[in-house]
Amino acid sequence: MVKKLLILLVMLIIFMVFFVPSIAEPTDVALDQQVEMGIPGLFNLVDADEDGKAESINFTFELKAYREGNFIVSGNLEGKKNGHWVALGTTVIPFQWSPRNTTVNLAFTAGEIVKHKISGPYRVSIALKDGGWELPPQIAGFSAKYSWKDFNNGGITANGEISTIPKAKQAAETWAKLQSLKIGELKEISYNYDRWRLDYQGEAGQIIRFLISPQGAVELLRINKNKS
Repeated sequence: MVKKLLILLVMLIIFMVFFVPSIAEPTDVALDQQVEMGIPGLFNLVDADEDGKAESINFTFELKAYREGNFIVSGNLEGKKNGHWVALGTTVIPFQWSPRNTTVNLAFTAGEIVKHKISGPYRVSIALKDGGWELPPQIAGFSAKYSWKDFNNGGITANGEISTIPKAKQAAETWAKLQSLKIGELKEISYNYDRWRLDYQGEAGQIIRFLISPQGAVELLRINKNKS
């Protein structure tokens, strides 16, 4: 009987050592740079001037990380034209994640929707960057079947994120990288009325001009060097 008990005790000890996971402190667990997006996100139309037509589309989603981080969030809004998805807007904003700040809000102007008369459903793809870590673009949500007639091409009036020269420069250069657009030296940067203007040296004597709203909406112009 004693012998059987000893054998059972030895087997129990072996089981505890090899099969029961040990208790580890949080610092012992390698979770650095792991990020989760709460998708699909939510779409919301913004009618700031209350004229019955929206000036922009807001897209929100939750971001979960295992450490505080300064992310660059890039969003692309697309709609279908002749059966193909086409770009309708890009937004690039900095986002400082913390346990109390987890909701990302992206605003897309409706100018291209109205210009090309493209109705929904629209889709948004999201890319993330934090230092040397990147999450490639992935589909994060589809909207309802909005009509292009629900919009006008007014600007965004809500408070934004791009409030300093370094943030505007970071937004432009992140957008260029995502689009595989080669840009040269930054020649000039200014803030005109409600948008940042950044001029980079392009190829063949062109200037690559970025127009960036405080909310991160990006527009691109290619202009001749002798034009302002």
